[in-house]
Amino acid sequence: MERTESSFHDNVQVVTTILGEWEQCKNELDNHFRNRDSDKALPLMKRALELFEQFLVSSNSLSPDKYWIKDCKIKPVNVEERLDFIISRPKLFHSYKQLAELFAEQEKQFAKQTILFRTKNKRPD
Repeated sequence: MERTESSFHDNVQVVTTILGEWEQCKNELDNHFRNRDSDKALPLMKRALELFEQFLVSSNSLSPDKYWIKDCKIKPVNVEERLDFIISRPKLFHSYKQLAELFAEQEKQFAKQTILFRTKNKRPD
């Protein structure tokens, strides 16, 4: 799917909002896991998983209601297996660390895609 300049900027704004909410969530999760309180971390982990899904969809310019991870052009390595692990064990510290890594990897790939898009659109045809 070819992106237009306005849809690109819309996606960047959506991703920025998602990443801001993730940072808040991440800070709270850090505290809960530091205090070994996985019960309080559980609802935040569920919200963080929703945020990651939104991030994946938005950063790939896909429709949220009809997408599959395999449809994503930019995604972290082994994202399906890693998400399965996190979803099956959301109270584990390792699941939290894995989710944080997924966010970091997807953020890097989105930044790369953003630079490529801007460079491509600045070139005269």
